[in-house]
Amino acid sequence: MTAKTKKEYSKAVAERYLNAKGRKEKTKILDEFCATLRYSRKYAIQKLRNINFHDPAGGRSREKLYSAESDALLMEIWRYFGCICAERLHPFLSEAIRILEKFGYIEMTDALKKELLTMSRPTVGRRIADHKKRFGGGRGLSATRPGSLLKRHIPVQTKSWDMTKPGFLEMDLVAHCGGSLSGDFINTLQMVDILTTWTERRAVMGKSQGAVFAGILDIEKKLPFTVLGYDSDNGSEFINDQLWKYCSDRGIVFTRSRPYMKKDNAHIEQKNWPLVRKVLGYDRFDTQHQLMLINDLYDNELRLYLNFFQPSLKLVSKERFGAKVRRKYNGAKTPYQRVLECPEVEEHKKAELRLLYETLDPVKLKRKIDEKIRIIISLVR
Repeated sequence: MTAKTKKEYSKAVAERYLNAKGRKEKTKILDEFCATLRYSRKYAIQKLRNINFHDPAGGRSREKLYSAESDALLMEIWRYFGCICAERLHPFLSEAIRILEKFGYIEMTDALKKELLTMSRPTVGRRIADHKKRFGGGRGLSATRPGSLLKRHIPVQTKSWDMTKPGFLEMDLVAHCGGSLSGDFINTLQMVDILTTWTERRAVMGKSQGAVFAGILDIEKKLPFTVLGYDSDNGSEFINDQLWKYCSDRGIVFTRSRPYMKKDNAHIEQKNWPLVRKVLGYDRFDTQHQLMLINDLYDNELRLYLNFFQPSLKLVSKERFGAKVRRKYNGAKTPYQRVLECPEVEEHKKAELRLLYETLDPVKLKRKIDEKIRIIISLVR
């Protein structure tokens, strides 16, 4: 049976099915329909109920609300800002348009701008759904080795951080070992601030406590706020006398997660894939030249692009209803926007960030990031 014949037959059966009187007659028609086209019962019911009788071609009879120009422009904006999901893109859309117009990457009429800004979040999601690229990748090897020294002095984090102040950070190492833990290889030390979602990264060779400690000090200098607390896993690169004394001398709260409980470091664990693995993949990096190139990427374009132009969602509440969990999120904002909202951040720091923000071109940053990544990957492949 051809597709056209199936459509005509389905339409005829649907008319009989919807006009049938009583359950027995409907059941008889449905049995006949399933036997003829070899459909499952649930699919057949859905098919019969959704057939359009008003459009002879079987297509949509409702007029389109949004033009092809607005769709194309939305796709262009979506690509400029890293193909982020609709939940993150939609609240940032007006600011994204302002920035791209400022640097001359897009031009639009007032009518087209109004069309874009009146799109709902589900509408934006449907329009980008066909263009989404899914990145694969298997699980990496765990390079965490427990550090027993000072464990009794460094408390396990059993309650939530103070979510009203910036400066409480989670940190973790991501290994670029390429499937083998032998020898020295580069690790990415990554930190995320719980309140503002501001992130920083530093590549270090190996996992010695000295190299990791130097990376922590380097990241501290780049943060727009004062560090109030650190939370790490139980690896010996963090659980050591050097870091513990440093935190004790400066009044920095230092806590650790429970062993083998990744959810205790949920804020940093959820950033490791999109901000490190998605950028550099699972290749092995083990030379000083690669270390220099990766830190050049981390210290410049990547940190600016992620913190100033990548909005993120924050969980507000979570309720369980039987087997279902209902989560509520606040509006997506960039880490830069959240830092400006914090009264604890010094005004001169905010002024510096505002001045820097007005000079940043997200499209140039994205192109430079892609160029540097290609160079780094080419050294391996």
